[in-house]
Amino acid sequence: MEVVAAASAVIVDDAGRVLLVKRGRSPQRGRWSVPGGRVEPGESLEATAARETREETGLEVEVGRELWTVRVPAGEGREFEVHDFAARVTGGVLGHGDDADDARWVGVDELHAMPLTTHLVDHLRRAGIVPELPYVDEHAVDVAADRDAVWSALEDVVESIGSACGARLLGCEDTGRSGPRPLAACSSVPGFHVVTAERPIMLTLAGRHRYSDYELVFRVEGAGADRSRVHAETRAIFPGRQGAAYRGLLLGTGAHVFATRHVLARVARAARGAGRTGPE
Repeated sequence: MEVVAAASAVIVDDAGRVLLVKRGRSPQRGRWSVPGGRVEPGESLEATAARETREETGLEVEVGRELWTVRVPAGEGREFEVHDFAARVTGGVLGHGDDADDARWVGVDELHAMPLTTHLVDHLRRAGIVPELPYVDEHAVDVAADRDAVWSALEDVVESIGSACGARLLGCEDTGRSGPRPLAACSSVPGFHVVTAERPIMLTLAGRHRYSDYELVFRVEGAGADRSRVHAETRAIFPGRQGAAYRGLLLGTGAHVFATRHVLARVARAARGAGRTGPE
């Protein structure tokens, strides 16, 4: 796999708006992202972020600290390793260059309704630029197994949740299984990708489709000798009229509660089964 170094600039104005460009080239052409591109020979990552911003938006920026790094598949045996930096505008006039079909300031509340590059809104949330998702609910189950057994069961259940077909129908960012195994940051299953995996304590999944941005956080607590308690907390936003209708279907019918409790029950059964050493 050829890894191509790239850098981007994450720019927020005094009103809290994020500077985004509409990608004019692959990968993810037509989606909105922060300005950036590949590193030229002899160029630093910071210099790349500044140059790409100038070329794509017409703005001059001062580049600050690195916020995150992400790997983006580019096809043909290549992968971009993109380093994203905080930056601030120091001059220039907003426009768009050859590599971008458009460039504009976007309010945080608009992001959920836009076709963004994969996982961008999640990274912005982790960096504190986008607010945390609103709390929906939390469910829990007691399990007659220690935390390591519960964690292993949780990994197995997460690997089997969702379907590629269903994820594609909803327009999910994550439609298949990819990334490192055992589950770690950047692993994905249909409908979700892993944000954090702190064995055997917490597993955070996130996802996005045309009707919702959402997170599912599993926490595993010790509850005495060979006993654990598993919590599943859901956070989500449902933008627009279609999102509101989807929320009504998901929450108003009890489908979400049923699905969450079903997942927890599967984890409990799998953990208890793994913990048995002989016939009952």
